[in-house]
Amino acid sequence: MALDGAFLRHLKREIEENALGSRIDKIYQPARDELVFSLRRKDGSRRLMVSARADSARIHFTKIIPENPKQPPMLCMLLRKRLTGARLRAVRQPGLERLLCLDFETVSELGDPVLLTLIVEVMGRYSNAILVGSDGKIIDALRRVDASMSSERLILPGVAYRLPPPQNKLCLLTADRREIIARVRAMPVGTGLAKALLAALQGLSPVVCRELQHLTGRGQELRVGGMTPEQFDRLSFFLSRLAETVKNADGAPYLAADLSRKPLDFSFLPITYYGTAAVVTRKDGFSQLLDDFYGERDRLARIHTRSL
Repeated sequence: MALDGAFLRHLKREIEENALGSRIDKIYQPARDELVFSLRRKDGSRRLMVSARADSARIHFTKIIPENPKQPPMLCMLLRKRLTGARLRAVRQPGLERLLCLDFETVSELGDPVLLTLIVEVMGRYSNAILVGSDGKIIDALRRVDASMSSERLILPGVAYRLPPPQNKLCLLTADRREIIARVRAMPVGTGLAKALLAALQGLSPVVCRELQHLTGRGQELRVGGMTPEQFDRLSFFLSRLAETVKNADGAPYLAADLSRKPLDFSFLPITYYGTAAVVTRKDGFSQLLDDFYGERDRLARIHTRSL
């Protein structure tokens, strides 16, 4: 999926810049796997969407106003009880994991200060939004996971929250370029460079890995066993440049669509590997990018459904 850990780092910065210090005004649950938080501070109000849908998991500000059920679900009522009036104090991301931790400061029924954390995990069909107390134990989640569903990681009220199992991948923010190149070289000789990068590095989507291959090979398909020293030098250069972009979260929001304007991909980098087969546009913000991408995709899906 295009919404990788590096893209989340850019969303983290956007949320910090526009919502730190905000209070939660209202909470909605328009669908079983979606939440919308109305945030308010002196410079205005914003809606923060959290989706755990397998095909479109994400977190971002949205201008779309969803239709809400007349009777709020149980989780929504719990979140309203615990988080209404809470103030957003911090947004954290472990490394380039595909998750964000939103720390909210509120008060208990006795008036004591309490820190609650909403952990948004953007992981395809394992995506979730989990409310965790200051004791590190789960209060509730969009998707509960019991022992019959997973033997590794329970997501149930009262269970201590644990991060998803670690992958044997290098973090672009901390790994040395030589270490990354060595990991890529160690892949089977017939492995494509994009696939090798995807297997070696944490938090990078296929979109970013294909773009790195395109830049390194000057538009040619590359396989690890056939790369020249000059190509490995080029790869090292582009990895260094990418690491700086991700570290500083100073990329830009780009949307790629086919010639009929159907959304194809998005990224924090200019997407050039499609060549003339796609139109790439720069958006005003990462949240607007996701609103446009998923909004148009859903619109086309509805048209297709009606035509069946």
